[in-house]
Amino acid sequence: MTYDGETAGYFELKRCEDGSTEIAYFGLMPEFIGRGLGKHLLTCATEQAWAEGANRVWLHTCTDDDPAALPNYLKRGFKPFRTESYSVARRT
Repeated sequence: MTYDGETAGYFELKRCEDGSTEIAYFGLMPEFIGRGLGKHLLTCATEQAWAEGANRVWLHTCTDDDPAALPNYLKRGFKPFRTESYSVARRT
């Protein structure tokens, strides 16, 4: 996605053998975060996936994502499928 000639965001779709499409990569450049552009970009990504014949569209999210990411996904119709927790051993 471009905004006034600058790259503002990106997504990459990955078709899966089961007929689903994963939004494998999705993001905004730091200077474009907080402007509401993620809503439009996610809509474009999902519309393109459906138009290309996906039987399901899905993505991963994690706590490293921007706090606005999960609400955006939910507002665009995504539903949580599974929650996983991981722990990382600290080095002393």
